[in-house]
Amino acid sequence: MSAEAVAVIERFNEELMQRGEIPWDLLDSELVLVDHDLPDAGDYRGHEGIAKWIEDWSAAWESTTVEPESLVDAGDVILATLLVTARGKGSGIETKRRNATVNTVENVRITRVEYFTTEEEARAAAGLGAAT
Repeated sequence: MSAEAVAVIERFNEELMQRGEIPWDLLDSELVLVDHDLPDAGDYRGHEGIAKWIEDWSAAWESTTVEPESLVDAGDVILATLLVTARGKGSGIETKRRNATVNTVENVRITRVEYFTTEEEARAAAGLGAAT
């Protein structure tokens, strides 16, 4: 990858977290998001798929915050670790966990995202060793 690809992921995270809006201009219209996390595991395709994924995710949570922690240029992909805090709808139970995504950027657009429940799973998918 390149510094440009890292900058795309940084900008995506910043705009999403600061404004609460998806920066659609950074997402390829044919983007594929593969969620490995239950209960919303599955493949989501294109802008409509991303909107559906967010709807599915939001259905379980009263509130969520996602704090980007780090980005690693892994050659063909960018690994992003995220600290996710969420409060369950109905239960009110709060959970905090570190999730991670493996992102592919082509022509200044995100073309593929894989969402993992753990950083270790994402590192393995990105071809990286254990975190140090």
